[in-house]
Amino acid sequence: MKKAICLIVIIICLCLALTFNEKKGGDSFLEHSPLYIVVSGVPDGGFDQTAQVMKSVLEKEKLVKQPVNILYQRGGTVDKGWTYMLERETNYISLNSSLLLSRNLLGSSNMTMNDVTPLAILAEEWQVVAVPVDSPFSNGKELLNTLKMKPDSLKIGFAPDFGNDDQISFARAAEMAGIDPYRIQFLKFDSADDLFQALIDHEVDAATTTITEVRHDYEKKRLKLVATTTNKRLAGFEDVPTWKEQGIPLIFSHWRGVMGPKQMSQKDIREWDQLLQKMTQTKSWKKQLKQKGWTSRYMNSKEAKIFMEDQLRRYEQFIQGEQAVE
Repeated sequence: MKKAICLIVIIICLCLALTFNEKKGGDSFLEHSPLYIVVSGVPDGGFDQTAQVMKSVLEKEKLVKQPVNILYQRGGTVDKGWTYMLERETNYISLNSSLLLSRNLLGSSNMTMNDVTPLAILAEEWQVVAVPVDSPFSNGKELLNTLKMKPDSLKIGFAPDFGNDDQISFARAAEMAGIDPYRIQFLKFDSADDLFQALIDHEVDAATTTITEVRHDYEKKRLKLVATTTNKRLAGFEDVPTWKEQGIPLIFSHWRGVMGPKQMSQKDIREWDQLLQKMTQTKSWKKQLKQKGWTSRYMNSKEAKIFMEDQLRRYEQFIQGEQAVE
């Protein structure tokens, strides 16, 4: 009888243990783990601004119970932050862009999209060309005309990495104007702040960058903008002509996405899908996008992977000089 009772007790304990483990295994890591957004580069850059918006919305809308932290990996290239994220758990994510694709194609990085888990595409923004306030160029076409006569006569600055959309979008506009982009004198800077200071100091004749990074200096009238890669003029930038208006049929958006470590389980991916979708549906997110001049372009993990594969093919074609990235 005692043996039977002991056996029953053991069975009950095993069942309780299994139930506890199932429950524990079924818990969302978002419930008990703080979230970390790893940012490659300096504060207030494009990646950081995206991370700051995410943190603000997730916390304001109470979409997570644990703190959202931003970790900066300064110095080196964007690979530094991405590598740091890859070595962490599933509550660590990082921001990405076309740099994940183009750096590998250009031989600047060994990292590819197959080394990460695409989680989402969040938004897109637009490229602009800036010149000093006293520049002789009043529009982008005049700038390109000068380059067409002598491609190495001007210095075109960009930041922070070779092969980013800033450089590629300008190269594409030049190519459409009949200029050999490989003859253009591009100068790379470590940050947008360094780039704009060089522009103000006339160390470069023009800078190719994004709306996000140039907005502050533009509003302070520390520089002027002569072209955008949008289809139509942007709200708040009504005096800035599009390349299309100037006879260059270039429409070029710069997307920003989110990725996680390679070893993420399907359950982890589903949790991130649910969270990021909720985030992008909030009024707070939409308000922030409008203030930044960004365009919503949410794609979940599956859609993001397909999108990035398509973008990879396009960048391969562009780098080989076959067609535009649009």
